[in-house]
Amino acid sequence: MIARTLLAAAALFLLVTPRPASACSKPYMTQFELFEQAARVAEVRVEETPGRHQAGMARLHVLRTLKGSPRATLQGEETNTSCHVGYRTGRRAVVFLGPRGETIAYHEGRAGDPQALALRAFAAAKDPDARVRALVDAIAGGPEAVKDEAAWYLANRPELLARIDLPARERLLAAAEPRDQPLLVVLARLELDFPPPPPNHYRNDYAELAALLRPRDELDDLGVEGLAEQVERGREGYDPQRIRAMDRCERQTGRMLYPLLRYGHGLPGQFWAQLAAACRTGEPAKH
Repeated sequence: MIARTLLAAAALFLLVTPRPASACSKPYMTQFELFEQAARVAEVRVEETPGRHQAGMARLHVLRTLKGSPRATLQGEETNTSCHVGYRTGRRAVVFLGPRGETIAYHEGRAGDPQALALRAFAAAKDPDARVRALVDAIAGGPEAVKDEAAWYLANRPELLARIDLPARERLLAAAEPRDQPLLVVLARLELDFPPPPPNHYRNDYAELAALLRPRDELDDLGVEGLAEQVERGREGYDPQRIRAMDRCERQTGRMLYPLLRYGHGLPGQFWAQLAAACRTGEPAKH
């Protein structure tokens, strides 16, 4: 929504600039990931807060239920810690709540904000194909912040990428702009060509990862065990072969084992053993 910061290349694999509900330096999560994690998601108007810098429950008038059983009001937990949410009386927002009212995220914005509309479409999708349509619509027709967030989410989901048909692929190709963006990684995982962004004074992180993933090589001839061995035996630090092997493993298992946009610039050495195990078992590594 409008209060949210744009995706920054410097935050690609670490953290993004904190938003009100994530001032305690949480890993970046798109609103689509937050939707999956939360027990309740709703568009609300804040009616009452515990008070400035006070812990307690904020009373929220529900304007639209996106996830969970419909209720007229909800309570969202406010804290007086570094994870202070920042509820403000009278403000309209989307809230993502845990089962006991703990606030996972709080995004202020206006009615009809493009971020809210994209989330509504995602929430209304009742099966994977409908989710793909909602995400492709957001990428193809949304403003830059909406497009990048939807592409970030889709880039990490091999099970959804496998459902993208030819018309949707054409829409994604047409949506690619001459800039560094998460959509380039989506196109690379679909084995489609993508436009290179113009050179700049900083690294084009998305374009570099997309270029790493795009070419076919000997890894495409390996089975799951062979790929797991490549993941396990890679060299310390940044290892392109290891990253490509993990990408191929996710494609074969048809599910996200760990977010590509987190392992795509390397991980601590000991963590690759967990990813190798995830490759072998097909069970996602914890993140």
